[in-house]
Amino acid sequence: MLSKQDIEILIVDDNDISRSMLRHILTSEAFNVVGEASSGVAALDWLQKTIPEIVCLDVMMPDISGLEILEHIKNLSPETVVVMVTGSNNKETVVSAIKAGANGFIVKPFNPATLLQTMNSLVTKYYRPLRYLIDRKKILQRSGL
Repeated sequence: MLSKQDIEILIVDDNDISRSMLRHILTSEAFNVVGEASSGVAALDWLQKTIPEIVCLDVMMPDISGLEILEHIKNLSPETVVVMVTGSNNKETVVSAIKAGANGFIVKPFNPATLLQTMNSLVTKYYRPLRYLIDRKKILQRSGL
């Protein structure tokens, strides 16, 4: 069985309140939020060091768009589950994100129950890729890489 604590989550959002709310809601349900980035540049720096199993990624950011970061994540690790966080449900953006590999969407302002339901369903749906990423990290850690 896959524990929520085994799943590393990165939150990328330029809005401090959104990041704080996401972190609070996810950690209150035992999800393992391992990092936060307030800009696209910070997210790319973070992703140079490690690839989390799930990324909650804001679509609209001032420096690098969430769609560009999504493409970067999927090139590095296609198995990583990326949940787009957006204040708009613009059809073009949604279609672009899905084509680029987004696994789900959370619309701002989010309600805690809906957010947790979305996250839990994504963990269930993408169980195998998440398990693969976790097992791969454990093997790399044991080998000292």
